[in-house]
Amino acid sequence: MRWIEKTRRSLLEILYPGLCLCCGQALLFQSTLRFPICTSCQNALLPITGHRRCAVCSIPLISELELCSRCSKRDFAFESNFSVYEYRGPIRQIISQFKFSNRRSLARFVAHVLELELAGRFRGMPIVPIPGSRGSVRRRGWDPMLEVARALKRDAGIPAFPQLVRRSGGAQKGLQYRARLENLSGRVELKRGARQLPQRVVLIDDIFTTGATADECARVLRRDGVKKVFVLTLSVDM
Repeated sequence: MRWIEKTRRSLLEILYPGLCLCCGQALLFQSTLRFPICTSCQNALLPITGHRRCAVCSIPLISELELCSRCSKRDFAFESNFSVYEYRGPIRQIISQFKFSNRRSLARFVAHVLELELAGRFRGMPIVPIPGSRGSVRRRGWDPMLEVARALKRDAGIPAFPQLVRRSGGAQKGLQYRARLENLSGRVELKRGARQLPQRVVLIDDIFTTGATADECARVLRRDGVKKVFVLTLSVDM
């Protein structure tokens, strides 16, 4: 009877094919995919490899220095950020679909990518999702990184502490580092009745841009007694 089920699934794929959320192509006969992203697009996602990275923000370096020109002039409250991809190509489209086209199912894809790095680089450390602003969460109806944290806890058993909230305010997009810091100042805080956090945690987010958001979140966590805050992001914007 197994061949009957396979035939039925093939017919359903032909009649009602799903679409790759990255390129829009039909996902015909790709029923083994864990995520709504076609094989070609998944193969096109190339992590940052073969480059020296800035010890703080993770962007590839071409010089012999340990820090990029941006990070050499800044003092962050977190230890370092590690990004898996550069913010370009297919990963940019995936993040856009996830956050701005309400593709909630992509949370499992983001979680899958981050899980590999958490297991290798931050083994045993709990995660804290960087929160979206209350306004954006209200408009969308859900918080992207909270969904990722839930998927990591559910699928990989990684302890998650969604302890931070972020009040609405001016948009961060388009602002430079100092303006972002001023825009965020006082807007990130711990939830009421938040649990005591461990001494070392990993903030997770989708994009590392200037580091202002991660910095503000890290400062709040450290004021609450966290000793070391690391950052793990899906991509870094060059």
